Amino acid sequence: MAVHVTLNGTFLYNRYELLAWLNETLQTSFTKVEQACTGAAYCQLMDWLFPGSLDLSRVQFQCDTIMHSLHNFTLLQAAFRKARVIRHIPIESLMKRNSAVALTFLQWFKIFFDENNDGREYNALEARGGQSLVPADLGVSRTGVTQQSRAGTLKVAGLIPGRLVV
Repeated sequence: MAVHVTLNGTFLYNRYELLAWLNETLQTSFTKVEQACTGAAYCQLMDWLFPGSLDLSRVQFQCDTIMHSLHNFTLLQAAFRKARVIRHIPIESLMKRNSAVALTFLQWFKIFFDENNDGREYNALEARGGQSLVPADLGVSRTGVTQQSRAGTLKVAGLIPGRLVV
């Protein structure tokens, strides 16, 4: 069972420290925290912490559509339930690449990782079958998404704020 953590409003790490940690830990090349918003990195970190909490072969590491991201966050939610992690995943905001939400969630996940990591060796690249973990493209229109509605917000089919509908 997971050790639960909360943020007290004070960030312990800045975005550069978080990116360095994420890149070193998962053997990736993220340059912005928003690039982790495909959910794939979080899925792999859960696989490391709680082996068997999700089937890593189902994670979309070459995530190039909003539907791939939605799929990854569905897997992450299921892994959270399986490991009894009590934490809301702000899926809609993460998939919108909201930088403040992305930073806050990565901050929380780093603390969560540190508290739950038992020191087990883990080769991230090998675990994902040699696939590169492609950072989310921040500027390209993504399949299945209307990037700007008339109100200026992202619309994602199947999402209700705060809940994932599958």
